[in-house]
Amino acid sequence: MKLPKVSVIIPVYNVDQYLSKCITSVINQEFDDVEIILVDDGSTDSSSKICDEFSSKYENITTIHKNNGGLSDARNVGVKQAMGEYITFIDSDDWLYPGALQYLVMLIEKYNADFVMAENSRVKSANLSTENISLWTRKEFLERFFKLNTQVNVQYAWAKLYRKELIKDIKFPVGLISEDVPFTFQVALISNKIVYSSKVIYHYFYNSSSITTKKFSEQRLDLLRVWDLVVKYAEKSKNKWIIENALLNRYRADFGILINLLQANRSLKYKKIFLIEHINILSNLHSHYKFLLKSPIPASRKALISAFPLFYKIFMMSLKLSKWKR
Repeated sequence: MKLPKVSVIIPVYNVDQYLSKCITSVINQEFDDVEIILVDDGSTDSSSKICDEFSSKYENITTIHKNNGGLSDARNVGVKQAMGEYITFIDSDDWLYPGALQYLVMLIEKYNADFVMAENSRVKSANLSTENISLWTRKEFLERFFKLNTQVNVQYAWAKLYRKELIKDIKFPVGLISEDVPFTFQVALISNKIVYSSKVIYHYFYNSSSITTKKFSEQRLDLLRVWDLVVKYAEKSKNKWIIENALLNRYRADFGILINLLQANRSLKYKKIFLIEHINILSNLHSHYKFLLKSPIPASRKALISAFPLFYKIFMMSLKLSKWKR
């Protein structure tokens, strides 16, 4: 039995409105040596039926039905099932532009890369016709991952093509949002050559009601947990530069969540969370704000951080006077 060149893993959960377009975008690729793995994560709409219809019609499409375990769990199941030499992930409300798979395979083989990445149409400045190719070392990729003097986002798992041997033992953390962050970091730690192309090959669907686009939800606190994981993996690398920048981004996550909590404080729904998490985050920032000031982050953020000691004193005084109860 001839094994497929590429395994496309599509986690599916209650996306019947978008799913057919996503799957069809893969079927219509100018690349036949592919298997499509649909992981139905306990959908309660007609997504399960749509998956079965496609897998019954096309021999290279497999549907796996499982109890709901979240995006990470579905991706992990897909990787375990994958037979291809290369693996790519597509979210089920997104889609690929024509020629995407062929292009990614060409890049990874031409440059003998560990993984390759291209652009997505979420980037406002992206141009479908441009193609600037860069070869990055591990450190050059991590500089972008840690957002050192740049706001370019390379932390997502999609719009990339990985060698299966590279990622087969790396798991997405189950039960957390922002799960792409620790996964991508672990992949980068064991990669020596990464290829980046400015060519747009992936359409990202912007869902204004998703967790990651809301100002605040309790699940936003997962951002702190995923950066805790990054710090854990960084410490295992025993690389001082990697550890310092992992810690920097962990403290930056504290700062970002703090701003979200200040906005959410207007809602009685988040009053208790506001009190408990403020104490934890403020205490952590109080210990490390000088480290943040020395780091290569935007000047606007440094200005906010500079004002932190005064804010901290005012907040701690207000706690003593506050009538809130935990």
